[in-house]
Amino acid sequence: MTRSSALETKLGRPYSSRAVLNQGTLQRELPEIFLHPGQKHIASRPAIIRMILGSCVGVFLFDRKLRIAGATHFMLPRHGAGHASPRYGDVAIPALLEQMRGSGSHRKDVHAKVYGGASMLSALRGLQSDQFGQIGRRNVDSALSILAEASIPVVEKDLLGERGRKVSMISDTGAVTLEYVSHGNGN
Repeated sequence: MTRSSALETKLGRPYSSRAVLNQGTLQRELPEIFLHPGQKHIASRPAIIRMILGSCVGVFLFDRKLRIAGATHFMLPRHGAGHASPRYGDVAIPALLEQMRGSGSHRKDVHAKVYGGASMLSALRGLQSDQFGQIGRRNVDSALSILAEASIPVVEKDLLGERGRKVSMISDTGAVTLEYVSHGNGN
């Protein structure tokens, strides 16, 4: 990690760099925004929003009319009695929707793409306990429920399983790329 990315992480801001995107014969350079757990971002200018997900869930929102996007990367489904932080889906998703509204979006023009919720630790896969087991599934259920309550259609999803994911969205097109992270044994 470079000094600037370490500083960005300490400050709680998404890490940003630049990428060259090839689209047929069109080549353009776009800033990259990397979201860590508990972060969200609205890209009102073209950018690539990226995250790496295990049991966390990533929610990408795209406004078809304004051609802007936002995303959040959350770790746990509900904040309960603790501090209301965007590390929790029930805080992060409504806050992201509000930011989109503040950027001029109308919910009727927004759709969602949802990823993650893997069961990464084999020791926890069989547990049925809500406290320790099934955190990925609980994150997924929380995200889908919150989006349904807000009348935001989910047009794409890749959820659960046992593998992590690298997910990126181009903010002005809504196009998503998905890559699975292999297990330590090469699978």
